[in-house]
Amino acid sequence: MSCSELHDQLNELGLKRIQYLEKSVYEVDMTDEATDSAYTFTVSILRYEDGETAVQLEEAGMDNTVMVPLHIRCAALNKLREIEQICRNSRTDPAVESAAHATNGSMAPNMDEMKKLGNEMKQMKTNSELLEENMIPDPIQ
Repeated sequence: MSCSELHDQLNELGLKRIQYLEKSVYEVDMTDEATDSAYTFTVSILRYEDGETAVQLEEAGMDNTVMVPLHIRCAALNKLREIEQICRNSRTDPAVESAAHATNGSMAPNMDEMKKLGNEMKQMKTNSELLEENMIPDPIQ
């Protein structure tokens, strides 16, 4: 997923970008209505030179210096799960999908091509035969 797409989706979840140098830091305030206290949930996103982005889910969280009520921590965990779901949904790479459908392991797409390939291979010399004729064999075989 591109950095701008990820930025838009995080904004839709209510997170605002507060820092942008080599990494972006997003935050959202979660308010405890019983005490009228606000607690800030933050998540960092790194952008690499090749344009890829990485959400640092393991570093996301609340300020550890204050006691955060359980229901606020649960809300933060739900927000983290939403972010993780966005990351999982963005991993569908077309190159990966096309590789999964490739016919790897098959040198011929149908039986006629296989017979033709077999006939061509019968006429090819083995590495031993090439060495006997002072020719250089195929190193892969």
